[in-house]
Amino acid sequence: MTELLATKNLSRRFVSRDREVIALDDASLTLSAGETLGLAGASGSGKSTLARVLLRLIQADGGTIRFEGEDWLAHSGRELRWRRARMQMVFQDVLSAFNPRATVASVIDDPLRIHNVVAKSERPHEIAALLDRVGLPGSYSARSIRELSGGQRQRVAIARAIATRPSLIVLDEAVSALDVSVRGKILELLVTLQEERGIAYLFISHDLSVLRAVSHRITVMDAGKLVETASARKIIDAPSSPAAKALVAAVPRLIIPRQEGQAEHGF
Repeated sequence: MTELLATKNLSRRFVSRDREVIALDDASLTLSAGETLGLAGASGSGKSTLARVLLRLIQADGGTIRFEGEDWLAHSGRELRWRRARMQMVFQDVLSAFNPRATVASVIDDPLRIHNVVAKSERPHEIAALLDRVGLPGSYSARSIRELSGGQRQRVAIARAIATRPSLIVLDEAVSALDVSVRGKILELLVTLQEERGIAYLFISHDLSVLRAVSHRITVMDAGKLVETASARKIIDAPSSPAAKALVAAVPRLIIPRQEGQAEHGF
């Protein structure tokens, strides 16, 4: 498989109340085109910091990122803005990521306009098509984000993320706030979109049962370090690091009836 993303020795430190916190400590990973890499770890392990460094929402103190064969950290200004179309993010809390007073249409229109994906005259049709693709009727375009349920908001967030036709979507606890039945439907949607469009996912979660359903490989994070990376089956059946063992122990009945290297997709 073609390597899409590679990080090497990423580091990031914060100072909190005169105390230095190491959020990323020599974090190195790879992700292939069309692959889902699950990023697991307890709260505070550094998962969200890694996501935000990848998206260039915060800057790394050291290390390198290569994305689509380019030095991702070398881009800035307009050049970075245009390239961001290729790497999108879906957050856990959509209401804080979007203007809560915005309509569904305006939320999806923003990336279409900013990245000039389609001509202005074609945007209403494109918005309707994107809503349809994530299982929402086109009539929802006039609704306020606040009027939607949690699952509906996540579908809009996914529509917004795929609007720019990215090669990578980073999902940060994107289904953790949803109930089980809605969560399963969102995961099914993500898998289908990956199969149709060849999108790669970096899927961040503290819940191995979620990562088991969608991931080809899982990497485990603890105290800013990536301590273990293997196939989803190996991480769950035979974890070697204390952090991975603790995560598996938290979900004691994980069963993976699938072939090695394949995501289970059992929701």
